[in-house]
This record gives sequence, structure tokens and C-alpha cells, in this order.
Amino acid sequence: MVKNENSQLVSPCGYCCLSCAAYEHSVCDDEVVIQKEAERANLPVDKIRGDCAGCRTMQGRPHMNILCQTYDCCVNKKGLNFCFECEEFPCLKLAPVSERADVRRHNTKIYNLLMLKRLGLDEYIRKSGELLKQWARGKTPVFGDDVRI
Repeated sequence: MVKNENSQLVSPCGYCCLSCAAYEHSVCDDEVVIQKEAERANLPVDKIRGDCAGCRTMQGRPHMNILCQTYDCCVNKKGLNFCFECEEFPCLKLAPVSERADVRRHNTKIYNLLMLKRLGLDEYIRKSGELLKQWARGKTPVFGDDVRI
């Protein structure tokens, strides 16, 4: 297991805490992203800020003390840092879902994990705000084209 300060900032499924509006030390200041995070958590915008101490800090229980099954599988059962390290990656825990896909970031997990693997932890953390902004504001004007903000 990676044991450095930055490893605490990225969940096993690839979310970067710093770019998340709910994280207690968030650097997110994009109003569209903040609004989407509030919708995702089903909270008013003024209640989303600082609501989360982080997945790893909370040992996979960042919200309402409910153990995240992806965290449990990756970290507790397999002793891995990130899902992309698993021989079963990608698995059904990371499969896309249609329910609330416009506000839930679940469908970005595989993309985020592949970017994390490609960029490495430190560079991924530096780019995480940009990646989150692509999810919140991104559009593809032409099918198969690059995402544009």
C-alpha cells in the first residue's frame, strides 16, 4: 500500500478529495461543480461544503457511517490502493449506471482510474479539478469528439 500524504487524497475508485466540494479541505470554487455535488448528495449548496473528511480518512465510511463496498473490496479485502491495480479491473462495482447519471459521478470511475494509472498520483491530483470540471460542464459537440468545456 502506498503510504504518503497524497495517497489519502484519492479514493480507491479514483475520486480526488481536493476537487470535491464536499471535502473539508476542498479547493473547488466552480459554482456548477458545487451545484452538481450538492444535487448528488441531495443537500442544499450551503450544506455541502466541508461535509466530508475523505474516504480513506474515514476508512471507507465518508457518509452516514455506511461502508462503501468498493472501498471494502479494494482496500480491506484485497489490500490494494486503487481499483485499477486489481486483476478483476474493471468489475461490476465500477459499471456505468443510468440512475441519476446527470448528477452522480459513478460513471466517471473507470475513466478516472485509467487517468490515475496513466498520470501517476501527483499529476492526477494536480489535474483532478480540470477532470471534474469536464464532467460538470463538458459537452461533445460532435459524436466521438473531445470533451469541451
